Amino acid sequence: MKKEKSNQSSSENDNSSRAFQELIRVLEGAVQAGVSTIGLEYKGGDLRVFFQSGPIGFGAGCISKDLQQAVINELVERAKLKRKSRGKFPVTLLGNDFQAIVEEYDSFGESAYSLNLMEPN
Repeated sequence: MKKEKSNQSSSENDNSSRAFQELIRVLEGAVQAGVSTIGLEYKGGDLRVFFQSGPIGFGAGCISKDLQQAVINELVERAKLKRKSRGKFPVTLLGNDFQAIVEEYDSFGESAYSLNLMEPN
């Protein structure tokens, strides 16, 4: 039994690592696009990524189905959103340090997330 539990823990760690790498990929894409606001929202069963610059927003892709829940779990864990709707976490993107400020909100009965990247002063 201990071996099975160890394998499960290893699998969870691997999934968490993959989810964090996917989150980093999305955030680095935003930095490369020159935007600092990112949205994650479910549309038609897909977890969609939106970039926003001022009043203009545009679709930037989807999180793969096998990582959707893991990415959300990783975001909630890192931003400490379990009992509140707003949090933050430090992240290094393309060699630069940022604070990711995360807000969870309701979008047609489902949780959605807005992330703002701020460079520390």
